[in-house]
Amino acid sequence: MSSKTIFNTILRSFQQIEQKPLRDDLLLYFGIVILVYCASFLMMLHEGDAGGFLFLLPFIIVIAGGLLTGAVLLLGTSLIEHFFLLFVDVRKSFEMTMKTAVYALVVAIPLAWAALLIPNIAFTALLIITFVILTFCGIRVFHSLSIDRAAFVSLATGAVLFFFSYRWLIGQG
Repeated sequence: MSSKTIFNTILRSFQQIEQKPLRDDLLLYFGIVILVYCASFLMMLHEGDAGGFLFLLPFIIVIAGGLLTGAVLLLGTSLIEHFFLLFVDVRKSFEMTMKTAVYALVVAIPLAWAALLIPNIAFTALLIITFVILTFCGIRVFHSLSIDRAAFVSLATGAVLFFFSYRWLIGQG
């Protein structure tokens, strides 16, 4: 599969979901967040860090913390992205920016969790590249921007998020 085919497939997929309400996108996003944090909890349980058989309270704490972290991550990413969109003459609402962030993070969150489990610089690079590509495609479709403007916004957003998460992604050792 060539890179052009991959981009066209992603763009077509985004065009199909452009008209869906944001509520559906948020349900997908928080569903993925809950799944990732459930998997994290199961790993804690397996390693013996979750409190043995009395795991209901730790489970609730992990899920509540995961939902809060997911909400902050989504809002922060959307605000950073929208900030850069202001430089390139954004035409659509913040809702479309949030849609872009949702679909980039839906893939990035499980990859980030996997990057923590498998500390490898190549895996971390894949995470960042995937996030930037999905953000680029989302901006192209949801904001109807040119290639150069969408590239600027996606690269700038990815760079800022990488700057803020550098110690977490790279400095794991």
